[in-house]
Amino acid sequence: MYYFKIIPFALIDRPLIYKCKEKIKRGRIVEISVRKKELAGVVLSEIASSEITFDKKKILEISKLNLYSFKSTHIEFIEYLSRHYFIELGMSFKISIGSDVNLKKQLKNYLLFNHHIYENKKILIGHNKLSPKKFLALQNEKQIVETDLGFKFYNKKDNIELNNEQDAIFQKIKDDSYLKYSCHLINGVTGSGKTELYFKFIYQALNNNKQVLVLLPEIALTEDWSKRFDKYFGCSPYVWHSKQTVSQKARILKSLMSGEPCVVVGARSAVLLPFQNLKLIICDEEHDSSYKQDDGPKYHARDMSILKASKEKAMCLLVSASPSLETLYNVKNNKINQYELNSQFFKTSLPNIKLIDMNKFKPSSTSWISKTMFEKTKAVLKNEGQVLFFLNRRGYAPTKMCVQCHSVVQCKNCSTNLVYHKSIGRLICHHCAKMYENNQICMQCSSSKFISLGIGLERLQEEVIRLFSGYKVQIFSSDTLRNKKNKKIFFEEVHQNQIKILIGSQIVGKSFHFPNLKLVNIIDGDSTLHSPDFRAIEKTYQLFQQVAGRSGREGSQGDVLIQTYNIAHPLFQSLMDQDRNLFIEKELYRREQSALPPYFKIGVLNILHKNQSDLRNITLDILQKSKDLSINIYGPTPALIPYKKSHFHQIFFLKEKSYKELEWKISQLRSSINPKNQRFLSIDIDPISIS
Repeated sequence: MYYFKIIPFALIDRPLIYKCKEKIKRGRIVEISVRKKELAGVVLSEIASSEITFDKKKILEISKLNLYSFKSTHIEFIEYLSRHYFIELGMSFKISIGSDVNLKKQLKNYLLFNHHIYENKKILIGHNKLSPKKFLALQNEKQIVETDLGFKFYNKKDNIELNNEQDAIFQKIKDDSYLKYSCHLINGVTGSGKTELYFKFIYQALNNNKQVLVLLPEIALTEDWSKRFDKYFGCSPYVWHSKQTVSQKARILKSLMSGEPCVVVGARSAVLLPFQNLKLIICDEEHDSSYKQDDGPKYHARDMSILKASKEKAMCLLVSASPSLETLYNVKNNKINQYELNSQFFKTSLPNIKLIDMNKFKPSSTSWISKTMFEKTKAVLKNEGQVLFFLNRRGYAPTKMCVQCHSVVQCKNCSTNLVYHKSIGRLICHHCAKMYENNQICMQCSSSKFISLGIGLERLQEEVIRLFSGYKVQIFSSDTLRNKKNKKIFFEEVHQNQIKILIGSQIVGKSFHFPNLKLVNIIDGDSTLHSPDFRAIEKTYQLFQQVAGRSGREGSQGDVLIQTYNIAHPLFQSLMDQDRNLFIEKELYRREQSALPPYFKIGVLNILHKNQSDLRNITLDILQKSKDLSINIYGPTPALIPYKKSHFHQIFFLKEKSYKELEWKISQLRSSINPKNQRFLSIDIDPISIS
């Protein structure tokens, strides 16, 4: 009889011991019984019989051996993820295969899709979402060939043409591609053809029968990216994100774990997938904060993509027009190779950026568009160009205030103001998503009279329609992109130049292409600049750079107007001068002087509890334990939103120069706390914000 340490795919941190009559290798997926429930798990190691100190008769047998195994490199990767981000080991393995996928039930007919061999035409068409007409076209082009076993895709066509600047970078990097681990930053201005460049690397990987992972910051981007992929390669990639069905996820897992050459595109969770033959990872828009999971398991997909590439001896490409300071810091320290694309693909000049001093413009309560912005917009529309009004604030108004006592309507579950959405006639909390009726009664004075304060996208839309009547206006935000049909119609109308004025939130700066856009108007340049987030200046700079880059992508130079009350701020001067290097130098210096990332590593301890008295006791316990262990800890302090999702929040944070030291101190502190209190403690390594 052999004995093994097995971690179930469940909320558990320590492996359990099971027995089997045959020897099993590390990484084998098995089925086991845990508290009378059948679960999948993975074998971590064999354990000698002499090491077992309790009655061996009580050890349960492994129920069944699965067809699949994890590579040792994947196990090492997941173990690091669990240790570094303080995620239960069993949960780390579970999310690596999709938390809702039952391997026991779903991975039986794996041979069906192995090696891109399909039993018949119908299965191939259905699996790849092809029409019969598309199938015939690909077959005529010899992109699909028939074998004795069925149909399969042949090597994909290479119709990607690179300009001299792109090709020079491709030639420099390609020699590193499949020999060893390497990490490269493609730092290119918006519209410089970064996507076409890394498509060339994808073609190279597929031609060598390898697997490719492409990470995108938003689920909304996967559909448009897949269309671009299909344009060049004649087939669809695998798409992985939380909205995929269980059967879709299971099918992808079959392909990945069998080693089939393929391309997977997805949001951050895709980095955790168990690839067998991975040789290329692309992290597009690597600066985007969406790569950091802030609910549930808190990991950073960009950082994990670099680690995964190093484990798999693969190449990692980080791509951005406004790289994060962490990445640029690693470039500075020779951990990442940087390659720059400094000219736009269509040979147009970079957008012309101008500032509008709002101290000289006194807006009324119903107007937020200055005279300069109005006149420039009028001129562009007259010349058949498209205009984007950018405002990073959803809804109609961010605040509803009582006329009588001036109190503000807040969410009952969170200590945040409710946002009025006029389109649906509801008040919404943007933190817990709870909706309220608009006919509120003031909790302080019982008045029913309220006024809307501030401006959101819907309110801006009203002003734009009033000022520019006769032109079609459309809001472009995460709220309007949820419906697939509406999204498709929207993009068709944009590309056909039917929609003349776009009103967009931050999602507009995430890799979307608007060929006819000639002018970008940033309404409130100060909205995110002075937030308590230590990354506020960096995020604002990146956001404005990305949004500005939507203008003048094809044919002619675009224009960008930014309304601000802080015209002398260094950030705006850097944007106007388009001097990225100067901005980076100044911001890195500020971070170093303040002992902030990337020079220091930060860990946040978030205590959350429904009862304030219990919260206080846990807080005092942590303070006392930190003193006993001589651990320097900052806090406690209320979180930026002290009451959120029906829980009170208090935070501590630690700073160290190395991750190793930070992990050790947090582990010491956590293990010393009363075990009953540990479940109220959430740990965040490298938080997006410490406020």
